[in-house]
Amino acid sequence: MRITVKGKNLDVTEEIREEAIAKLSKVRRLFDRFIDMEVVFSEETNPRIVDPVHCEVVLHAKGKYLRASGSGPDPMTAIDRAEAKLTRQVRKLKTRLVSKPRLDAAAHQDQPAYAGPPVEDEQP
Repeated sequence: MRITVKGKNLDVTEEIREEAIAKLSKVRRLFDRFIDMEVVFSEETNPRIVDPVHCEVVLHAKGKYLRASGSGPDPMTAIDRAEAKLTRQVRKLKTRLVSKPRLDAAAHQDQPAYAGPPVEDEQP
């Protein structure tokens, strides 16, 4: 999985980059069919905003995009909050993909097997 870390109005240090990669790589343990992940940090300059650092994560899986964002007073808190939201979304996606075939199999088990066309008995 390819992880890209960017900054908008914020210099992303090597420490923040490594922490983001380490935290968000844990999501891969839940579900490993991801193609790439993009992490964007931004900082609001308005002094009234309580949590000025914003972290947005976009995860690309085969045919699916998951997006989670988190804000905090520092980048580490923003990563933690975004990772928690992303983990919940990944679990939900995996449950939806994995449990659907099981439900279909259970439904087919309850139905009687097809025995073929009715056979007519010939009586002499």
